[in-house]
Amino acid sequence: MPLFAGCLGSDVSEAPEATAEHEADISFATYYIARRDLRRCAYPSCGGFFISAVNQDKTVCADGTTAEECYVADIQFSSLLQLAGVEGTIREAIGVQRQSTRAVLFGDLFPGQSGLGSLSLRFAWVALENADLRGGFHRVWHNGVVCVAAPCPSFDQEHLNTGAVRTIHEIDLKEVPGNGRDDFDSGRALFSTLGMILTGQNVTIEDYGPAGDAIVLQATQGFLPVILPTIRGARAPVDNGPVIGRGPVGGGGEGGSGGIRSGNVQ
Repeated sequence: MPLFAGCLGSDVSEAPEATAEHEADISFATYYIARRDLRRCAYPSCGGFFISAVNQDKTVCADGTTAEECYVADIQFSSLLQLAGVEGTIREAIGVQRQSTRAVLFGDLFPGQSGLGSLSLRFAWVALENADLRGGFHRVWHNGVVCVAAPCPSFDQEHLNTGAVRTIHEIDLKEVPGNGRDDFDSGRALFSTLGMILTGQNVTIEDYGPAGDAIVLQATQGFLPVILPTIRGARAPVDNGPVIGRGPVGGGGEGGSGGIRSGNVQ
């Protein structure tokens, strides 16, 4: 089943789309991972969340101080997330350990009424299954480039919270838990400006194809937008799965628009 079909209600067509207006906000605010606070004391001093900015050694807290992680008493959901009714999905995905959380949160910190901090959540990405988070955090989307010969620089890759963007040739999802179960949703995400969020590292494969070497993101975990976006430029819902040119699992290719390397889907 699509990852979030159930949490958007029985009629998914009635769920709000992540529109261009919402997608335009992606360049601002901060990306965080979080863990639930299990300490036993009176709320709001306990019972909230500890959050940390991804790809950063220190996080700027609501009071202006810096720490490895910051306590927030609550999370306030955007009107888009409230309308979609996905608060429960996001809260469930926040685990008790940062290193294996299934949620990447995108929002702004402010002191809040309690003065202990509050996260104003604009959007979120959620993974299918738990996994230890290894490597950097990247947001990746298809840039529309199509080539005659492989490798093809078809994906843009943003290193979260640093502003650094580069172009890569391929995404390898073989190590991502649940790989193969979310191919349709992954395609919709990658072909939108929301993109997928992936942890992992880039490797260079020499002599990948006629066009030379390839830069491949070897992913260790994948997070999908909690509200599935429309594919960029599509005039109608896509019901036949993503039209991603999949690179060959064993090595070099013969052209196309880049690809996803998956042990379950070829």
